[in-house]
Formats: sequence, structure tokens, C-alpha cells
Amino acid sequence: MFEEVEERIGYTFKNKDLLKQAFTHVSYARDAGVSHYEILEFLGDALLNFIIVDILVKEFPEKREGALASLKAYLISEEFFNELAQELDLPRYILMSRGKKNVSIIGDVFEALWAAVYVDSGRDCNLVKELFNRLFKDRIIETIRSHRIRKDYKTMLQEITQKRWRERPHYRVISVEGPEHAKTFTVESSIKGVSAVGRGKSKKEAEQEAAKRLVEKLQSGE
Repeated sequence: MFEEVEERIGYTFKNKDLLKQAFTHVSYARDAGVSHYEILEFLGDALLNFIIVDILVKEFPEKREGALASLKAYLISEEFFNELAQELDLPRYILMSRGKKNVSIIGDVFEALWAAVYVDSGRDCNLVKELFNRLFKDRIIETIRSHRIRKDYKTMLQEITQKRWRERPHYRVISVEGPEHAKTFTVESSIKGVSAVGRGKSKKEAEQEAAKRLVEKLQSGE
């Protein structure tokens, strides 16, 4: 059944077991005694991170580092990878014994698939870039230029911290200033000793700004 996947991505696997592994959830792997996708997902995360940053830097050289970091945070998110996976109808091929094919699992499989291509091709990064760009580069550029980027920075930040450390970020109100009808909230967002501060006319607005600034810090490696 995976021949359809090969046709959609434009690559024929030499090792068919590697392709199957990319779609094998741990629940199915334990029952069937086969390998699951988690190590491939780990590799694919780094691989797609590089490919997407390469697209951003080449196509949007005028944007500042902070803006690029915010765009990257969305473009490597589970939500966006889920959208790309759905376009290729990949969820129908996921092998699971228990649970639901949620956004997180679909995003992981999407990453694992590209890692599988990388390994099967003899670790040919240029080939993976070529295949990925042929399928999705125009889609990514159009998404950015049409301003269809999700702005829920708290969700973006949580996805990043959960993936890196299996932890959620912390928020605390530093101060509330001004009269009752025109308050200004200052909120700090932090994780693992890295923090950022945001301000807004409401606690929610200040949290979003703090999350945005922390996303930019984490993505730029500060």
C-alpha cells in the first residue's frame, strides 16, 4: 500500500521496511514486533528545520532574524506539518493499534517520512531538499505572502517546549499599571532559564507578546 506514498513524494525506496517504519506508531510496533518511527521523527525534525530555514533565508532576505524566527516557529509546527501531510493523504497509511491519529502523531509521521527518504538515499540531503521543495516550497511562500500565518504564539511556544523538554512554559504577571480603564499588564514567559517579557492592555495580550518574544529567542538560539 505504500507504493502510493512513493508516487506522491516522487521517490522509490530501496528499503521498503524503512518506509513502513516511518508510518509505524509505537503501539503497532509493540504488538507486531517491528520498529516504530520515533528515531526517524527525531532525525526528520532536524532535517525539515534546516530545509525550511533555507527556504526562508533565500526567499525573504529582507526580513529580520526575529521575523524569520516567528515564521519558522509556525512552519515547523505540528499544525502546519499536519496540513502538508493531509495534502498527501498520509494519515490513512499510519499503522496504529490504539489511540487516534491526532495532529501530533500526523506531524511526527511527516517528519519521519522525510528522514526515511534521507537515510534510504544514502543521506543525500540535496535530494531530500529537492523533493520537499518541489512539493511544498511554493505552498510555503504563498502562505507567508498571503499572511495566513497563525498568530497564536502561546500555542507555538508550547509546541516548541514540549518537543524539546517535554515541559510547558511558565507565565507570571510582573506588574499591572495604570487606571482601571486603561491598565497595562507586564507578563514574563519562561522555560529552562530562558525568559522574555511582554506588555499589553490585557493579561492575555501580554502573555501572547511574551510568548512571541520567547519563541523568537528560542528559535534564534539566544
